[in-house]
Amino acid sequence: MTDRIEETIPEYVKVAKRSDLRGNRRLLLSVEGIDVLLLSVDGRVYAVNNVCPHQHFSALHQGPLDGLELTCPMHGSTYNIETGKAVGDGGVLTCYAVRFDGDDIEIERPKPKL
Repeated sequence: MTDRIEETIPEYVKVAKRSDLRGNRRLLLSVEGIDVLLLSVDGRVYAVNNVCPHQHFSALHQGPLDGLELTCPMHGSTYNIETGKAVGDGGVLTCYAVRFDGDDIEIERPKPKL
């Protein structure tokens, strides 16, 4: 008997329009009760959870962005918004896949809070 690992195909949810990010580099949204930060860098759009994994501080949207590195304004932890990996210390920032449907920006549906 062979064990099958079923691949789960992510569900996507519409969160904004491309025009919502014009002139802005970031947009804070609530998606099904989860704070998600959209960031536009060099024409690409990234979506990350707004909660810093270091101290669970919900204000990454207020932190400085340098290229693809977002720094938490509370304790200074820095994360790559493409990979979620911490720069320097431990922890992984939750990132969501982004896709477009015309002018609509869709992200991978965030998993519910437990």
